[in-house]
Amino acid sequence: MIRLAACLCLLAAPVFAEDTVEAILAEAKADCASLDGGSFSAPEDAVTAVELTGEGAPEQLVDAAKFQCSTSASYWGGTGGSQLSLIVAGKRLDYFAQDWKVVFWNEAPVLLLWLNGGECGGAGADPCIEALVWSDFNKAFMSVRPDASE
Repeated sequence: MIRLAACLCLLAAPVFAEDTVEAILAEAKADCASLDGGSFSAPEDAVTAVELTGEGAPEQLVDAAKFQCSTSASYWGGTGGSQLSLIVAGKRLDYFAQDWKVVFWNEAPVLLLWLNGGECGGAGADPCIEALVWSDFNKAFMSVRPDASE
């Protein structure tokens, strides 16, 4: 019985992830509508399937920088960046970045986030990158970067 429950939970995870993506898009649509009745749109590439954990099903990454609202040109971003929502095993993880990219190093996927320089203790225009790699042991992303105050 426990195995059956575990299997059902595993099968439900991708559906929950899709519901989370839909919830993010619905929230963005409502936010846009609250700005003088704006019309929201998100191109297909606003949601990207990325394999980061090696657990079979790809994770979903929602890039708010791609969102558009007819009544606000910069609602979802500015010089500091935009929100990235990563759905991992049905859990939403939010990051703030100017851009992102997945690279492979030692056969492991690494999510690179291009950040505002202030995140690394510099000025906004200074280059700053955070690298996130999945830890099977911790079931979390691992990263090292200096505190912003250094």
